[in-house]
Amino acid sequence: MNRLACLLLLAACGDNKATYTDAHGHGSDTGTSSDGHVPVPRAVAVAGDFGSPGVGTIAKLEIDQMMMSQNLVPGAVLGDPVLRTLGSELFVINRYGSNSITILDRTTLALADQISTGANSNPQDVAVVGNKLYVPAMGTVGVVVITRGSPTQTTIDLSSLDTQGANDGKPDCVSAFAVGTKVYVACGLLDSFTATENGKVAIIDSATDTLVGSVTLNYKNPYGFFIQAPADSTYVGDLLIATAPSFSDYATGCIERVSTGATPTAACGLTNAELAGFVNKLAIDDGKLYAAIGTYDSSFQNPTGKVRAFDLQAGTLAPSPISSASELIVDVAACPGGQVVGMDQTLNAAGLRVWKDGTERTTEPISIGMPPTTNALVCYDP
Repeated sequence: MNRLACLLLLAACGDNKATYTDAHGHGSDTGTSSDGHVPVPRAVAVAGDFGSPGVGTIAKLEIDQMMMSQNLVPGAVLGDPVLRTLGSELFVINRYGSNSITILDRTTLALADQISTGANSNPQDVAVVGNKLYVPAMGTVGVVVITRGSPTQTTIDLSSLDTQGANDGKPDCVSAFAVGTKVYVACGLLDSFTATENGKVAIIDSATDTLVGSVTLNYKNPYGFFIQAPADSTYVGDLLIATAPSFSDYATGCIERVSTGATPTAACGLTNAELAGFVNKLAIDDGKLYAAIGTYDSSFQNPTGKVRAFDLQAGTLAPSPISSASELIVDVAACPGGQVVGMDQTLNAAGLRVWKDGTERTTEPISIGMPPTTNALVCYDP
């Protein structure tokens, strides 16, 4: 996992209720797409025990009915997981100490594959081009390339991006995103847990699996996952990733916008100062960007976590969070049809919360069976 994030893990305890029903009805309050399809959103969350690499869980919440199912697909989720949905599949990236990727059918949650990324590789994310997986792995010199159905794995060496500090040969790459035949990889360039220079985005040509360019970010420590803004928004299809130069001082850092044209560039969108915190997770649906924003005091104590919305068409930040001040939201996912799900990490009251049109549907968190973490929640129409 991101080595800075290792220092910032929070413990939380949840109950083990298997079901929950809210008082606001269901079904008809979801949106309808232009082809008449009514989305039936499902949230899927993973969690694990960082100290016990073999212990993890996956849970799903059927959003309309608020029906929770816990402890699904035994063995799929290990001790330090994060989660992506790509195409028709879910990808569980089992990070520090587990070193594998589990692939599930996102409709049935049936196991499709489980692939080792190599001993001590510490995988962080995955991008898919055809039958190849591109896995930024912090324990390696860059990106592990896996061809599904083949035992052969290669590693794309990105150590040349690390030009300052101790230059330990490991560029600490944390996220990957495929646009056409190019794979964009965000690298943190850490030495002894500290970012020594501004983050960089490597550009890989998937036809040759070679580094063909790079972009220097405006700030240090890219944090979390890449997502892509809609092409018709104020962020014009750019890839977005947060930067967190500090977890307690928000005068620097921003949501970086990486263009994907012939001459890629990096510019700042919303700044950490505007958001009054660092971004744990970004999510987009229906023209809105949702950010799970965290803060700590100067001693890395007294955490807060909230969700704020940014209108990608108007370019305006909502004046207040959709979450309440009593909640500790560390992850967010935007659902088809306009609903939003967040991970509440409040001690002794942890679980999922759901909002519709800015109003919370849940009256208490819905436990996923283990204490939740970040970058471990998705929502989609199965």
